[in-house]
Amino acid sequence: MIRMCLISLSLALFASTNVHAAAHEGENHGAEHAAVAPTASKPVAAANGAMQYGDAMPESAAIALAQALKDPSKLLTQSVKLSGRIGSVCQAKGCWLMLTDGDQAVRVHFGEDKFFIPKDSKGQATVYGAFQEIEMSEAHAKHMAEDAGKDPKLVSGKQKEYRVIATSVVLKADA
Repeated sequence: MIRMCLISLSLALFASTNVHAAAHEGENHGAEHAAVAPTASKPVAAANGAMQYGDAMPESAAIALAQALKDPSKLLTQSVKLSGRIGSVCQAKGCWLMLTDGDQAVRVHFGEDKFFIPKDSKGQATVYGAFQEIEMSEAHAKHMAEDAGKDPKLVSGKQKEYRVIATSVVLKADA
């Protein structure tokens, strides 16, 4: 009887921990950095100076980021293939990059940390994944600025941004 109670209590604690962690995913991103010190994933393919991470990249043509963001509402909840330049990379883990095209930008996460890219990545990038519009709390926006190597004190209030939860990323360094 006591053993069954202990097993039930252990299962309840385990389940509540997972629910709590899932509820705070994204907002508690900093704790992940302290707990894990990952290195960049190995590319799954390399050709013509390009390194591919994640799943196979679909063969369809990529849309230039600036073109795609002329009407981002058309992209919401869709999988998209976008191209642009790497503006910055998470300096804590390499778990996201900012894809830029002129003054337009989207943050690209790699699945649910399914893979990481080198923190010194530069050049062109093509990404494929689900397009989203999100609103970050001020605390989370400050954390993301810090991960980008920027001053979090410059962030004020909630921040809206576009994101791609990528399943595939191809990086090509400038020649």
